[in-house]
Amino acid sequence: MKTILVPTDFSRVSNNAIDYAAELAVFSKSKLILFNSYHIPVAVTEVPAVIPDLDTLEKNSLLALKEIEKRLALSYGNKLQIECVAKCGFAVDEIDMYATNAKADLIVMGMKGAGYLTEKLIGSVTTSLIQKSKCPVLAIDEHVRYKLVKKIALACDYNETENEKVLYPLIEIARIFKAHIYVLNVENELEPVATTAGHVVSGFIKLQNSLAHADHSFHFITTQNIVEGINEFIEMSNVDMVVMIPRKHSLLRDIFNEPKTKQMAFHSKVPLLTLH
Repeated sequence: MKTILVPTDFSRVSNNAIDYAAELAVFSKSKLILFNSYHIPVAVTEVPAVIPDLDTLEKNSLLALKEIEKRLALSYGNKLQIECVAKCGFAVDEIDMYATNAKADLIVMGMKGAGYLTEKLIGSVTTSLIQKSKCPVLAIDEHVRYKLVKKIALACDYNETENEKVLYPLIEIARIFKAHIYVLNVENELEPVATTAGHVVSGFIKLQNSLAHADHSFHFITTQNIVEGINEFIEMSNVDMVVMIPRKHSLLRDIFNEPKTKQMAFHSKVPLLTLH
């Protein structure tokens, strides 16, 4: 891992994600890119208002980013390489485009709320990036504080990982932290997946081969509620990070699309890494 991109809107939630990303960048010896997207505000009343020009907006954005850079420099000195970038445009599009052009290995985003995965995330920039970006996205809840990652839970069904390249970022993070990967296969006992034993075995073998050089173990649970099942596993195993793959028909998409999960808390003290 060489480059970590951290978009910010200068909110408390974003600042918390920046602090987490800075620690991660120092530990992994990665460059940290502080990123802000800005746009010309749209007048919503007929009352005349002074609208700043693009040059002023860019200048103000960079000044705010530089203030964050100064704060981080006081804490980390030359242990942390920082770059500040300001772009004009819609946040999701600009973040995604810049991550691609800069060949970012990871996007770290703040996530607001008391851990409500769906209700607090739907419609937000973080959720849109999770669903759109080809770059891995690490969502940091506002209550999460950085600590060494020693236990990682990969919540998936086996056919989500047929392309082993999707797991490379997970394997790299596990290598950096010397972490154990818990491969967690979750099935809703009220809506069992119709699949053949041969398909399950084939997916299991492919996944096992992909993780051959990583410290890992396999776990299978059936539950009446997927989110609660994952939460229980996180608590019981003291997991430090959860990993999901938001593809069509995947476990994470089921969670996002299930209205009932709006009422159910996803563990707010654990970062969520999505792979693509």
